[in-house]
Amino acid sequence: MGYVRRRVRSARRLTTQRQTLEPASEGLPDKVAALLAQPLDYALVSERELRDGRLIQYVEGWAVINQANRIFGYDGWGAEVVGEVVYRPLSLVDPLTDGTAAVGMCTATVRVTARGCPPKADVGCAFVADETPEAHEAAYKGAVTDALKRALRHFGDQFGNGLYDRRNVLEAAASRQATPASPARLEAMRGKVLDLSQRLGIDDAKARASVEERYGRPLDALGEEQLAAAVRVLAAQLNRRNGQFAERRRAA
Repeated sequence: MGYVRRRVRSARRLTTQRQTLEPASEGLPDKVAALLAQPLDYALVSERELRDGRLIQYVEGWAVINQANRIFGYDGWGAEVVGEVVYRPLSLVDPLTDGTAAVGMCTATVRVTARGCPPKADVGCAFVADETPEAHEAAYKGAVTDALKRALRHFGDQFGNGLYDRRNVLEAAASRQATPASPARLEAMRGKVLDLSQRLGIDDAKARASVEERYGRPLDALGEEQLAAAVRVLAAQLNRRNGQFAERRRAA
């Protein structure tokens, strides 16, 4: 049995508290401002390693909702989806497995209002892994959760805004450099660079010449960071090409 994807045509409420909040001109209550000024409890921080070895830190959706309830009060804040949750078909390739990484993307805008403060809004997204109802449902909800988290981070470090600090990225990079990649991993990454180049219609000789021109060193002399960067560049080029092909097929 097939299924039909529907777009949301009206704003959906996550809660209706916004209608009864006090005017923003009154300012945040002192107790709320004091709580927002405190450092984030790192017990709430999760970590995950991306496929290219980068480590990112984040606060999960349930945790930011608990934080908002604790700081603003259950009746002191509200959130709503603004406009449509939009689905956009696309074709993304996983550069490490050559498999399909995503068939589409959902985007959503969420506006958060807290008593005594102007509204905060931001955009979130989530990728659709495959053409199943479950994957579309997960991406729909994921886009809304991502937007909610991004809107709440406008209130500061209590909602993980400090995790976006560039210094965290540099510290993670330094940690990786302290543990060099194995020869087998480097060889696999070099193979991936050549494989992605071939899929773009670039033979090995031209691919090696292009790498040396871009990074100033031969492919076989590149380290993990430079190889990961080369893989990301080539994968982005392949994804753009696949996206253009998909657009032309839909137009036809």
